[in-house]
Amino acid sequence: MSKRARDVIIVGFALFAIFFGAGNLIFPVYLGLNAGDNWFSSMVGFILTDPFLAILVVIITAKLGGQAEDIGRRVGPNFAKVLGIIAILSIATFVAVPRTAATVHEIAIQPNFPNVSPVVTSLVFFAFTLYFVINEGKVIDIIGNILTPILIATLAIFIVWVIINPPGPTVPSQIESSDFLVGFTEGYQTMDALGANLMAGIVVTDLVRRGYTDKEKRYKNTIGVGIIAFILLSLVYGGLVYVGARFSAIYPVDMSRTQLLIASFSYIFGDFGAFLISVVVTLACLTTSVGLTATCGDYFQTISKNKLKYRPIVITSVTIGLLISLLSVDEIVAFTGPLLDLVYPVVMALALFSLFNEYLKYDLIFVGGVAGAFAVALIETSLGLLGMDAALESWTAFVPLAEVGFGWLIPALIGGLIGGLLGHFFDLGKRLEDHDNQRAVLSETSYT
Repeated sequence: MSKRARDVIIVGFALFAIFFGAGNLIFPVYLGLNAGDNWFSSMVGFILTDPFLAILVVIITAKLGGQAEDIGRRVGPNFAKVLGIIAILSIATFVAVPRTAATVHEIAIQPNFPNVSPVVTSLVFFAFTLYFVINEGKVIDIIGNILTPILIATLAIFIVWVIINPPGPTVPSQIESSDFLVGFTEGYQTMDALGANLMAGIVVTDLVRRGYTDKEKRYKNTIGVGIIAFILLSLVYGGLVYVGARFSAIYPVDMSRTQLLIASFSYIFGDFGAFLISVVVTLACLTTSVGLTATCGDYFQTISKNKLKYRPIVITSVTIGLLISLLSVDEIVAFTGPLLDLVYPVVMALALFSLFNEYLKYDLIFVGGVAGAFAVALIETSLGLLGMDAALESWTAFVPLAEVGFGWLIPALIGGLIGGLLGHFFDLGKRLEDHDNQRAVLSETSYT
């Protein structure tokens, strides 16, 4: 095998593991349980939004230059930095990383060792996280060479076992609406695409470390990395949806996602199942924690132009994550959910417009698109926080695609159109050619 192929596979495995957290493990099994004999339709919907959207954002960011803030640069450099800071703090330090430790305690530790304190779990979990992440140059190798193969092998054993020895027949779908749309919405709500531009930064940085300094070659390798991660995620998600469907005649749909996961492993492997699911959840959470913490360190070091150093950043991030992880999973989600709801549509709108970056002449197209997406996100989040459920339901019914989480799309397109017209007729804002060279220089000097 050539060095290039080996590097692409290792980094692709690592990207898969960073995206594949405990939430991604729980969602598809529960979806399959509800979809029953229509599991394939739900699976296709799920995969179209996760991993397809997340991997697409990684590739788009790499095409723009490879830095996390590249995806927002045409709105403004300060906006891009602030958005990146909010995103990395949201998905890493304050949300996803603490949630991984809390999930490990609730699923892997508490059922097997009920007397162990969550403080002990968090201390051990974050000690391992810090151990793997403290040496920046080895993060991808550790995840891609060691942790991910163990995780994939364990999941493969479970999925293949269910395929060969199905525990029961599939029953008619319990989903009242479209199975495809429910799968589509479930995949979208994982919000993996929120941090995908940040993941692109660590992927590109690692490719440069491996010697791929040429921008075009680096971009092609990133596409290969994305394809590897997409295939792995799709196979695992598809397998887990099928697993859930095969338990649809055994477990009720009102069963919690966590209980379903533990029960399905125990059903197949007996008492050993509790240990096996503990291994899977711990590995899924650890790879995500390591990847996101490394991304956090890499991002703040990059935007500060090395004034902030990687090691102090990751140590601080791990410390904060440890303290927040002492809350329950539900408590962490409750206080951080509104922030994610505000930021996610903005990132998705930027990704959409960035996909056609070279064809969009005026920067005001991006500004208008972001404004439209944010306006919708602000309204929906405010109604939810104020407990105005009736108004939120009416809003969802009124705004096109809001019922599947894409209420921001039409307003973003309208905002982009208005911005384009203002740029064209009144010559407002920057144009693509005004900062193409500057972005190229920034991109190259950051990775060479």
